[in-house]
Amino acid sequence: MKRILLTFRLLLAIIVTATGFSLAALPEARAESFYYTAYPQGTVGILKPQIGFQVTQSSITSISSISLKLDGERVQGQFNPSSMTYTYQPGQPLAKGKHTAAVTVEFAGYEPIEQEWSFTVSSLSVPEPPTTYSNKQLEMVRAVNDYRLLHGLSALQIHPGLTMAAKMHAEYLQVNKIDISQVSMHEQTSTLPGYIGATPGERAVYAGYYDNVAEDVSYYAGTHIESVDNLFDAPYHRLPFLLPSARDIGVAVIGPFVVLEFGFQDQEEQQLIVTPAPGDKYVPIAFDGHEDPDPIRMHKGAAYPVGYPIVVHLSGSGGDKVKLLEAKLTDANGQAVELLRNTPVNDEHLLREVILTPAKPLSPDTAYTAYVKLSAQQDGAAKTFEQTWQFRTEPAETVGKTKLHAGAAAYKKLAEQKGDTAHIVTFALNGSSYMLDGVQLDMKLAPVIIDGSSYLWVRDLAAALGAQVEWNDAQKAAIYTKDGRTISFFTTRPTYALNGREIPTEAPAKLMNDSTMIPVRLLAEVLGAKVDYLAAEHSVRIEY
Repeated sequence: MKRILLTFRLLLAIIVTATGFSLAALPEARAESFYYTAYPQGTVGILKPQIGFQVTQSSITSISSISLKLDGERVQGQFNPSSMTYTYQPGQPLAKGKHTAAVTVEFAGYEPIEQEWSFTVSSLSVPEPPTTYSNKQLEMVRAVNDYRLLHGLSALQIHPGLTMAAKMHAEYLQVNKIDISQVSMHEQTSTLPGYIGATPGERAVYAGYYDNVAEDVSYYAGTHIESVDNLFDAPYHRLPFLLPSARDIGVAVIGPFVVLEFGFQDQEEQQLIVTPAPGDKYVPIAFDGHEDPDPIRMHKGAAYPVGYPIVVHLSGSGGDKVKLLEAKLTDANGQAVELLRNTPVNDEHLLREVILTPAKPLSPDTAYTAYVKLSAQQDGAAKTFEQTWQFRTEPAETVGKTKLHAGAAAYKKLAEQKGDTAHIVTFALNGSSYMLDGVQLDMKLAPVIIDGSSYLWVRDLAAALGAQVEWNDAQKAAIYTKDGRTISFFTTRPTYALNGREIPTEAPAKLMNDSTMIPVRLLAEVLGAKVDYLAAEHSVRIEY
């Protein structure tokens, strides 16, 4: 098993926390207030950083004038009235060292407001963040956007500043051989080589990015796409993927270290996001942990593997007091599934989210119905949010992810279709792989031919059909179970049993090198599925 350790941090990387000021009115005796952000502050690593000032909240909707000085000299910037933002882009590189910015804001009928701040251009600064990206980076961004498309969210754009921050942090982790079991992968120590900022927010500023930032980091030995998939599967790390107001992303892989930086803005409208996505027909059945923080740490007696986690996120303002009122997960028979519940009450890493983890792995190729009901504050009053949705688990591991990344639009369309869809499996009897819903998977044992009859390993068959298999040593039989159908494939006599009723057959199962092999001609009798032998292709096609 490939080892993965995931760490996650979500924080506001706006350069200064929105600061409030009272405005003295002239000549009337009344006061108004406004809040602003000014940037950059701290240390920047580019020679021509954008300098800006934004009124983030104000009871006054228009500004009479705004002016900016850099190191005492007035500079001409641009004002965007819709965002109430004034920005200046230096035409020439700034000198390395400390700089001071000052802004004067005038509202009609009020005394001017003057604010000053400083920043430092690093001695190691580059002219600007690189704007060329490797195929690996672009493929990772596409993989992230596949998940966002599935959940009805807008695509992220790769951002040079965030990518620079991600790359420099991944290099820091690699160069310093950070011990992932001892040190947070989100923090940097100023005395170590490659230091650019202690927190993700400071590192984003260093690279010239001034919006909010959420960071995912993993230590992973698989492919770059698998690293994205594993981050999404881990419930805490799934959260940045699901931010409706996210617009930008930066990605980097250095050695085993994978860094994703998500850039997002504040969002006023409250919106409930649920995952697995409604209608998804290929949801994984299990989660095996390796995440920091450990999502089941507070649940006594819980152990991995658990079922695939359900994550519910309430975005927007006023959702800081999210409470879980009710949650339920039921299978196709209406049986309730035990859930491990993480909420802001028992999990210090949650604020506007809940994580609902099935205590045991889910069953493959099975329909489930989820229901969640939350309450949150809106305009000072409690508001209720609830949603019921369905999803289905995949019949075999990795089929869903492979199909999603092969064509996210088609995958999304399939999720929007009502009801279940048929699965089609094709076994090549002269090969070592099979096709399941268009995805090629390896057989663990190649088919064998005895006296002109082809045999398949029962566990390959079960994996392709989303079934479960156990060996009964007393009966010398492989017990195959799916959808209420239990088949005992006896290996010492010419019979099989279907739901306890033994039936004679001219093509019984055989035990070969401790593996139960099933003759192809027996499949049509017992599976309850449409089975066709394709002579020209020397293959078996099963539709279920």
